[in-house]
Parts: sequence; structure tokens; C-alpha cells
Amino acid sequence: MDIKLIETFVTVVRNGSSTAAAKVLGISQPAVSLQLAKLEKAVGFELFNRTPSGLVITPEGQRFLPEAISLLQAWKKLHDVREGIRINGLGALTVASHPSAAVSVMPYVADAFARQYPDVKLRLINRMSEEILTHFPGTGVDIAVCELSRDLPGVQVRRIKIRTHVILPLDHPLAAREILTPTDLSGEPFIAMPPERLIAHQVRSAFDEAGALYNPVAEVDYFASICVMVAAGRGISVVDAFSARNFAPLGLHLRPFLPVIPYEIAILSMPNRPHSALHDTYLALLETHLLSEGIQ
Repeated sequence: MDIKLIETFVTVVRNGSSTAAAKVLGISQPAVSLQLAKLEKAVGFELFNRTPSGLVITPEGQRFLPEAISLLQAWKKLHDVREGIRINGLGALTVASHPSAAVSVMPYVADAFARQYPDVKLRLINRMSEEILTHFPGTGVDIAVCELSRDLPGVQVRRIKIRTHVILPLDHPLAAREILTPTDLSGEPFIAMPPERLIAHQVRSAFDEAGALYNPVAEVDYFASICVMVAAGRGISVVDAFSARNFAPLGLHLRPFLPVIPYEIAILSMPNRPHSALHDTYLALLETHLLSEGIQ
């Protein structure tokens, strides 16, 4: 039975005539009459009596009407579900991120994503990189971002190198220089990452190779905390571009650092898992955002 015939029947009853129903449905009055005749033939009884004053619903039609309305409502609900799946995939997405990206990257990507999918539930999880590497792709995570310290067999990995900046308090005299080197920073109080982090090793190596004095006065796990400490005048540092720009309004000068030290992070996803439109859209937005500060 054609659902359009059911829709026509219900519309005629609700609007009182085939002429009014035709206007609502956007078809001609003869087309409405034809569809009613087809429905009556399909169900095997008359739904309306044709009188000089118009259509009058029959007792059979009265009994048929509630079921027709229920069927039409169920069909429309099914249509909405189908469209939601077609457009939004499964309707939810879970993304895990290490702390730096969770603060300085994900909120902006999530905002761009929400503009395209305002009705989709997005869950952002903040985890340490090692925890992400240990549990991905478990715990229902669709996409993850972290520092990559080891290989992950069976996982699709997209490595991205992000530029870094020297960050200085607003009143620091070195802010007068356009580019800073380890020699320029020699002996300056430095807010450092822990030595086991790759970027800390890279910065220390740059100082050593230049014969400059590396002077860490604090070791801090998070770029966000480092930025706040530098803005408060506790020292200087080298952080990723996203953290630097995100916290610049607190009172930071940003300067390029030579030699170039990339901050490498990885996007993780599953190559053999069926992906929804949501997954692919978020992944594309994330890559585009990260590459805006990427270096080759």
C-alpha cells in the first residue's frame, strides 16, 4: 500500500474536502480523487460517500482513520530517522585528546563541527597521551589526538608537525627581536617540559649545539600551565603555536625560534572500521586546523 495514498486520505479528512487537501498536498483536485479511489480499491471498501455537498467519511473510513494516522506518523518518524542517519551517521561522535590539544585545538574544531552538525552529540575526552595509546581504539573512541611515542599496529596514524614559538612576558627585553635563537635565550629562566618529553629533549639539544646555557627553573607537564607562568613573569619557554596563540591574550609575546623545532602530534583512527559522515567531517576539520600551523 502506497504511503502517499494514506497521506492523501488523512489530509482530506483533516481539511474537510478534496479541494482543500489538494492545496495542502500541492497536487490537483482530480489527482486527490484518483488517489482516494486507488486507496479504496486497495483496502476493499469505501472510505467516503460522494454527495452533492462533498465527501462524507463512511463508518468504515472512521474506523480506518486512527490506524491510518498512526501509520502515517510512524512513517514520518522512520523517514526522519533515515535522514538523520544519512546526514549525520549514527548521531554521535567521541574524540579523545591529550591535554594541550584539548585546550588549544579541540574547542575550535568542535565549534566548526557544530556549525555543520548542530544536532549531533559530540563527546570530547581529555586523557594523557600514554593512556590514549594504551586504550585506543577501545572505550568507544572514534578519533584520538596525542603525542606518539610508539607504533600502533592496525591503527591509522596521521603525523603532523606543528611550528613552535618562543613565548615571553610582555615586558621582556628580548621581545624587541623578531627572531630568537638559543644564544639569545642563553641563561634566561626557562619553563621547561619534563626531560622525557621529546620537545624538551629537542630544545635542550638546540641549546647544547649552540653552546648556550640552558637554565630550566621549573618543569611543567602542560603547555597551558607554561603559558600562564610565562605571562606571570616566571620565565620564558618554547611551546606549540596553538597554545601560544590561545594564551597570548594573557600577556605573551610570540617570536619564531631558530633552529626550527617541530612539535609532533598524531591523529589516530581505525582504517578498517566503517566510518560515518560525522567521523570523516570531524577528521577533515581537525586535519585542516592542525595544518594551519603545520610545517613540512
